[in-house]
Amino acid sequence: MLHAYDVNHILGTGQSLSVGAVGSPPLSLTQPFANVKLAGGIFDDGGARAYVPLVEGDFYPGTTTAVETMSSALANLVTQLAGGSHVVLASQHGIGGQPYSAIKKGGTLAAYATGMGQLDAGASIAQGLGKSYVVRAVTCVHGESDHDLRNTEYQTQLIAWQSDYEADVRARTGQSEAVPMFHTQISSWQRLDGATTSIIPGQQLGAHVAAPGKVILVGAKYHLPYAADGVHLTNAGYQHMGEDYAKAYRRVILEGKTWEPLRPKAITRSGNVITVTFFVPSPPLVLDTTLVSDPGNKGFEYADDASSATITGVALAGPDSVAITLSAAPTGANPHVRYAWTATPNALSGTTTGPRGNLRDSDATPSLHGFALYNWCVHFDEAVP
Repeated sequence: MLHAYDVNHILGTGQSLSVGAVGSPPLSLTQPFANVKLAGGIFDDGGARAYVPLVEGDFYPGTTTAVETMSSALANLVTQLAGGSHVVLASQHGIGGQPYSAIKKGGTLAAYATGMGQLDAGASIAQGLGKSYVVRAVTCVHGESDHDLRNTEYQTQLIAWQSDYEADVRARTGQSEAVPMFHTQISSWQRLDGATTSIIPGQQLGAHVAAPGKVILVGAKYHLPYAADGVHLTNAGYQHMGEDYAKAYRRVILEGKTWEPLRPKAITRSGNVITVTFFVPSPPLVLDTTLVSDPGNKGFEYADDASSATITGVALAGPDSVAITLSAAPTGANPHVRYAWTATPNALSGTTTGPRGNLRDSDATPSLHGFALYNWCVHFDEAVP
């Protein structure tokens, strides 16, 4: 059962998408609930001594450009889903263009220390107001720079990153509550260096599986509206992403349950038919070619060492499963089924280009901004038995 606190702090870290790059003009200019930020803004370095209403329009760090981050949309949908009683303090301390090694605890830049400063300020202000305070979670939007570095240790590092936050938060606040890290896969690697594939999305999924309830994968990002550069999101894209995070937060924090993104649960093969059974947040599954265009075979791929078969059909096989029909029973070694995995080099990201697929669930969570908040299948590459 959720233990209620007056102030529920969500710390945000990551790269440029965590801090709203290119998300102009800001959209969330009023606060419909009692959610707050530090008086110096969403990016306050911890020097603030007061709360102010959580609205967007703070300058992207190092510029005079006002942006929309994911913060308000995340906080406001969380509060709405909690019946209006869950007050969120939101802050962001990510730094654009930086790999894990720079913004981790003890990294080469001050991001992590800034996050601890935001925590200390948030706790101090709450104490001065006679309010109880807790850090509920860390949000992370990251991975592009580690793609560029071909970082094979990223899965392990994500797990360590969450562990560091949880240990340091608990040491500072004295709370017993866990501090999970919610994150999303990158869906834009082909824009970063012209690569067709990336090792990072698989590691982001791997961290979710290896550290259940600690590192929590919200989903992918190919269903969101991207800016003209094909790497960052539009202002509405940041709002939509924030609401995606809010749904996972509701399941884990408000309801005390397990969040599973739309991802493979089991894979079987009979002759030339591969059946993939999925964790489905809100059944039934849907193959949607309207909101996301079909990149071919609804985003599914088959591969083995001998190229012994190709996909001839993809169809739903039940509320939680998909049947993939091959041209023949495969005979090659190392058979794999993939989804939203191979991109066209340098193509724009998003719903009509870039690595994507058409598999989603039927989540009917009402958005505060008119978005269809379905959960779309994650990027994956899995072995076929």
